[in-house]
Amino acid sequence: MEYVFRSGSIETGFRSSQPLVDGTKAHQKVQKTYGKNDKKEVYLKTEIPFEEMTFQIDGRCDGLLISEDGSLTIDEIKSTSGSLDAITEDSYPVHWAQATVYGYIYATDNDLDKITIQLTYIQVRTEEKKYFQRSLTREELADFVMDVVAQYAPYARLRLELKRTRDESTKMLAFPFESYRDGQRKLAGAVYKTIHEQKTLFAKASTGIGKTISTIFPSAKAIGEGHLEKIFYLTAKTITRTAAEEAFRLLQEKGLAITVVTITAKDKICFQEQVNCDKTECPFANGYYDRINGAILDILQNETLMTRPVIEKYARKHTVCPFEFSLDLAYAADAVICDYNYIFDPKVSLQRLLDEQRKKSALLVDEAHNLVDRAREMYSATVEKETFLALYRMYKDENEVIAKSANAVNEYLMEKKKQNQQLEKELDEKLVHVVDAFAYAAEEELMRGGEAEELLLNGYFSAQRL
Repeated sequence: MEYVFRSGSIETGFRSSQPLVDGTKAHQKVQKTYGKNDKKEVYLKTEIPFEEMTFQIDGRCDGLLISEDGSLTIDEIKSTSGSLDAITEDSYPVHWAQATVYGYIYATDNDLDKITIQLTYIQVRTEEKKYFQRSLTREELADFVMDVVAQYAPYARLRLELKRTRDESTKMLAFPFESYRDGQRKLAGAVYKTIHEQKTLFAKASTGIGKTISTIFPSAKAIGEGHLEKIFYLTAKTITRTAAEEAFRLLQEKGLAITVVTITAKDKICFQEQVNCDKTECPFANGYYDRINGAILDILQNETLMTRPVIEKYARKHTVCPFEFSLDLAYAADAVICDYNYIFDPKVSLQRLLDEQRKKSALLVDEAHNLVDRAREMYSATVEKETFLALYRMYKDENEVIAKSANAVNEYLMEKKKQNQQLEKELDEKLVHVVDAFAYAAEEELMRGGEAEELLLNGYFSAQRL
């Protein structure tokens, strides 16, 4: 659904970072209002033959509502921390698409002539709800679903062909050098065994042994054997990123048909003189989602090693943001070369990876000792008293809620300072509570739009990390 229905531009400005648990709670609150005959979390599954392919589509619809006259409604619940006033019936075509496919599956399985599709939007804090409904016949449902499948089919066909040639090539792949260096065969064997047994391997090897090829080669072989679907080569340095690219290039020259993408930091790969993703300022952000599917098909049909220069070439050709382009390619590629943070940092990670993909992914962490300091940065939070004192002073005459919540954090940290509490073994629940209260107040102000105060944004993001 997301592939077919994504459109528009890369949007700038504030977006809520609402935790998933809030959405789950909101769903449950709606579902508790269902009648005794209504059903929730209904698993639906179907298979659709199309042009020598079979599409298996499944999922859980949030609700199946049964009225007194026996008519049925598919309910799709979406939660938001923003205002419901901004949501119209046509705001999110992908939501209609998802619910319509559920309607098609249920109507087909139960021989129904028509079914009602309902979108239920709930504001997570106020619990206010907004509903939209459409009644569709089975023929209308079928036409819609077949049109979606037809639009998705070229991408699916390409992915299937790439997977077939990849698996065939890995089975024939031999070590790319005439002989192994001392220790290389042992390391490669240990890596393959670790992947096969789904365990973790820590390897300390001397410089010059050829660690990069000795980890990438067995990982590629493991893909051909069905033990893996994706490889992530994680590094903190550009020079080791280049070494990984060269290792994959060498294996490709020896016959390996594998797609590899390198993710380069946004500030380095951006085409603009200054990074500004506003669609009015950047032609590569404007209409990005209208062009990205064509760009992905083009590059996957013609390239296998998608390094920075290659990505930049196709990004210019299709007028798409090179950074976002590389992220979208990461979900389709067999191997991804990137910084640690795209996997380990909870604020930056490739979050669209499905659980099944995660279970079949190998992480090759180069120079893993660097993760100690990086992990401290990724998983540590800092809140500074001075920031909240300044926010209190800024908003005391403009926004009482922000001022009061910011002052609560300021006063609590002041009390901590007086008590000279430098180290605590347990999480400070009181601090979390007052910081969360500030984050909610700040988010409401930021969601109103307009020019956000930098101090408020900084305070909000520091609160969110806690």
